[in-house]
Amino acid sequence: MKIETNSSIALSVLRGALLTNEHGAEFRIHDFCVELDNISEVLVSIKKINNEGNLDDETIELYFSSLKKWTIQLQGGYINE
Repeated sequence: MKIETNSSIALSVLRGALLTNEHGAEFRIHDFCVELDNISEVLVSIKKINNEGNLDDETIELYFSSLKKWTIQLQGGYINE
């Protein structure tokens, strides 16, 4: 399946998605926000998955644009808070 250019989805669909960084560490998307003084950049709140497969309590915020080398696996709305 090829994703067409200019396709879009609501950010809420990505909540709970599994992210893997270039070092193999795994995270879950927790939420999204924007800073009012920089509304052109979306911040993604993520939680690291620890060695036992559980989410850390700490939330990390990164600019969505900084995740270009990461992979994403959609989880059908899976959210584990």
